[in-house]
Amino acid sequence: MYADLLRYYRVDLAEVVGGRGPSPVLTLALVEGLPNDSAFHASCAAEETRSELAEWRAWQSRLQANLLAAELIDFQRENTRAQVGKRYRFTPHRRPGAKKRPRVLTVAEINGMSGPTT
Repeated sequence: MYADLLRYYRVDLAEVVGGRGPSPVLTLALVEGLPNDSAFHASCAAEETRSELAEWRAWQSRLQANLLAAELIDFQRENTRAQVGKRYRFTPHRRPGAKKRPRVLTVAEINGMSGPTT
């Protein structure tokens, strides 16, 4: 802001603070009237972008944590089924943002997908 006031209006902020320059009210009006290509506006825009990026990273982190939790739940359910046997019915945990539940494949279907072996 100091450099912008010097560059655009030739106002020394140190003189304003010392009481030798224009009034603080006028200086505030000058700051509010700085052009969009000033360093002050660029720093304000960078701060806004940083906060948006931090918000997106936090959202992404929560989404990944939820997906990982769903995978862990499914792994535990599959392990329980392997220990208990056919009495336990495995249902996949609902994924965040999923529209419908995924279809559970049988071992025969998985073996059929691998194709012919040579």
